[in-house]
Amino acid sequence: MRARTRPAGATAGHRARETRMNTADEVLDRLLAPGQDDPYPLYAELRRRAPVHFSPQLGGYVLTRFEDCSHVMKNPALFPAPDAASVASFLPEHSKYEAFRVLVGSIVNANPPEHTRLRRLVSRAFTARRVESLKQGVMTIATGHVDKVEARARDGAVIDFHAELSVPVPLQVLARLIGLPLEDDRLLAELIPRIINVVDPTSDTATLQDADKALDSLLGRLWELVERRRREPADDLVSGLVALEADGSDGADHLSEDDLKAVLVALLTAGFETSATAIDISVHTLLTRPEHRASLRTYEGALRFVDEVLRWDSPAPMSAGFRYAAQDADFGEYRVPAGSPVRVLLGAANRDAQANADPDRFDPDRQAPRTLVFGGGIHHCLGMNLARMEIAAVLMAIAERLPGLRFAEEPVRRRSVPLRDFASFTVRLDG
Repeated sequence: MRARTRPAGATAGHRARETRMNTADEVLDRLLAPGQDDPYPLYAELRRRAPVHFSPQLGGYVLTRFEDCSHVMKNPALFPAPDAASVASFLPEHSKYEAFRVLVGSIVNANPPEHTRLRRLVSRAFTARRVESLKQGVMTIATGHVDKVEARARDGAVIDFHAELSVPVPLQVLARLIGLPLEDDRLLAELIPRIINVVDPTSDTATLQDADKALDSLLGRLWELVERRRREPADDLVSGLVALEADGSDGADHLSEDDLKAVLVALLTAGFETSATAIDISVHTLLTRPEHRASLRTYEGALRFVDEVLRWDSPAPMSAGFRYAAQDADFGEYRVPAGSPVRVLLGAANRDAQANADPDRFDPDRQAPRTLVFGGGIHHCLGMNLARMEIAAVLMAIAERLPGLRFAEEPVRRRSVPLRDFASFTVRLDG
């Protein structure tokens, strides 16, 4: 941990800080270890001992208090995203690949004024009306996949919940939103993880090359749809984006072809894996707390359950990208020097008692839970309401159709950071 510079004579205080630093590094090592079933005592220890801490493991200052994390996310001028060249310097071999350049150059990592331009344009196509119009289709997709699970489980099968329900539901929702045939969900399931591998620091050359091949295949399929929508517009997201691409009447305020590619790839890669993990965690919460099943009888009740799950056990406990301090930044007694990378631990922030009373208690009736799970400020997730909708649809279908759903064996967590996913999540039906 690096804090404010102290006088040379302040040896006792310096030693105390060094002790806290070593302890915080040890806590982070445990958080990053695989199979962490309950990381929240570790987050609490970080908040208590070292709420602002320089982590060699994560390559930047790690923040754990709600107000500090919110301050970073809501002040992009003070904490901008690094430019593409800076990100490339972290992973020089990866930066040689087109998949890396497309992901890093997306709206997720853009700063104003470029982010402002792209966000304004994409928001026109990603309207509340369009998302709301998907509701019945989302319900149908969720119910259809739950019915398939029920049919197999009634024959005695043990179900890989993640593969058979959590993955196909958000992929089919994305396909419907974009305008792809629903059967393309299998293609998306194959290609998207391969593309995302390009930002994994551990990926070898063969994996990086494969990411570019997967990107070529995905863009080829998407561009078939783009060309078709240029000729035959429909009521889908690609049609809305193509209209913006064609509308150059307001000067620079339109999407270029490169913008369109980056937006579509960012939408697919950012929305799928986190949503699938959120469905896993929501159903896991329901099965371990069946007394809350009644709250899923209504859509509004299901949304409250989802919001509390996402606060209480965030699927993505760490911010997706780096921010850095544009100038020296003070967080109480701690100082982050100008130019330093900053990482936000959302999982810790959402369980901060200064933000939510009795934060470790799961309570779907909690009034106005404060959460950063969908980001904040200009990078607040455009797909928030769609993600909440699809998770709620799955929970409602399970509560209605599968009251006998149980774990086939105890689920095993794969990791806690950066994604709180499962290595194994199997279910069966009683009776």
